[in-house]
Amino acid sequence: MKKYTYIFIFFIFIGNSRAQDYLSFYNLRDYVIQTQNLSPVFLPKYSVSFGTPVNAGITFNSTYKISDVLVASNGGNLKVDIDNLNALAQKSNAINTNIANNLFMLGIKLSKGSLTFFVNTRTNLNWQFSDNFTNVLADGFGRSFSFSNERLRVSSYSEIGIGFTQQFLKKKLALAVRVKSLNGIAHAEIQDNALFSADINDTNWVFNSANATVNTSGFSNESGEEFAVFTGNSGIGVDLGVNYKVTNKLSVDVALNDLGAIDWKENVVNYNIGDTNEAVYEGVDFEGSGDILDEIETTLGDVLETSETKESFSTKLGSKLFASVKYQLSEKNTLQAVYFNDNNPYIDIAPSYAIGYNRSLRKSTFGFTAGSGGVDGDFRFGANFAVQLAFLQLYAAVDDFSTMGGKVQDINSTNVRFGVNFLFGYKRKVILDENVE
Repeated sequence: MKKYTYIFIFFIFIGNSRAQDYLSFYNLRDYVIQTQNLSPVFLPKYSVSFGTPVNAGITFNSTYKISDVLVASNGGNLKVDIDNLNALAQKSNAINTNIANNLFMLGIKLSKGSLTFFVNTRTNLNWQFSDNFTNVLADGFGRSFSFSNERLRVSSYSEIGIGFTQQFLKKKLALAVRVKSLNGIAHAEIQDNALFSADINDTNWVFNSANATVNTSGFSNESGEEFAVFTGNSGIGVDLGVNYKVTNKLSVDVALNDLGAIDWKENVVNYNIGDTNEAVYEGVDFEGSGDILDEIETTLGDVLETSETKESFSTKLGSKLFASVKYQLSEKNTLQAVYFNDNNPYIDIAPSYAIGYNRSLRKSTFGFTAGSGGVDGDFRFGANFAVQLAFLQLYAAVDDFSTMGGKVQDINSTNVRFGVNFLFGYKRKVILDENVE
């Protein structure tokens, strides 16, 4: 039983997050080539944009501060306070954290569109858990419990792809598509509709379970093979985008990303608890027993019909929708409203909204955003900038800059994107014409 419990316990200290997804970064639009990861329809301003490996982003938002979980003991040392974590838990808690690395990106501007080539790695942690789970962590298996709304996915994969954008109707309409070859590195998830409960009394434990399986790939090393970045786990992903200029100053964008799935076939292990109805565990006879813990684990395993299999499985990426309206206030000033919805198959996430303003100068832009949604509807104020120094571009964006500069132990949210690019083929006249069309 220990191996089934440890899979879940490992993640408890990461927090409870439903972070917004780079809404401030979205407002950089065609200034930064990496925004194509959010909306493939954005056209680069420069003839050639080359992304260096120094491009990354992370979203994280937590109900718990580090200081809520790690507290000082009487001796001054830090200790993990599970009781406090349990006291802060809600009936439904959720994590949606992602780390994105753009290892390579090449954008080429065409006369009526663009062509992009890219290599990304992504690591996602999605977890929805109840206070029943934290009760068990705090009090152990000494009382009845029911896990029926626990969902978990931790996944790491790479994507290599190509994107193409083309303008029509005298450049009023633009359509875009990005096709991605996916390679799964590691993955673990609780099977959909999993149920596991125990009714504990003085004489016995009564179990019920259904679909109680944890599917994994890339975590077992029974064969002794070294950890592999490129594996036999493959898939295809597609991003779609459309832009329409309603007037010379007003335009609308829609992007639907991450349509696709990964087939996990390599280094797969499924940890199963058999479907049981009123299975009874009456304890063990300790007389003559060797290792008591082994005896308990063996007996429980027999009652619950635990097993390990190696059956391949498939997982959806989870589509993401961006929709925005941009209004060109003047040649240098832009106002934009953005809507984001993460259709995550593993947890329930509320949509996010943001209103942003950006001022564009000759070789730079900077702006501010005000957003809400995702976590609890609280307002967040973000900022972004991109500046070109000769052929070098620096950029950064944050959705909630109020957390910047705070004490690490008191921070419970962050959403940052930053990077370095090389740009070639800057043409002032072309940029001005595009801004006012």
